[in-house]
Amino acid sequence: MAERIIVWSSKAKLDLKNLFEFYNIRNKSKIYSLKLHRKIQKEIQLLIQQPEIGKKTNKIGVRGLLIENHFIFYEIFEKHIVILAVWHTSQNPSNLKL
Repeated sequence: MAERIIVWSSKAKLDLKNLFEFYNIRNKSKIYSLKLHRKIQKEIQLLIQQPEIGKKTNKIGVRGLLIENHFIFYEIFEKHIVILAVWHTSQNPSNLKL
């Protein structure tokens, strides 16, 4: 079987962009954002080989992978994995829309 590919939803891309912008402004530096970006990319690549490493969520078919203080929510399909959202754990879960 061919490897699955990672597909980022528009929402997840925007979440990631907003997250990095927040840290850049708060820290007055891009260092942490770059470190976090590398860590997220490394962990996301693990999903290709081990797609079920994330925890099951209340939404059927959706899993969450915890990376530092952020959940990466995703769905597994036969040929690809869709990243649905990037969510900081301090946010109100009732505001999360998947």
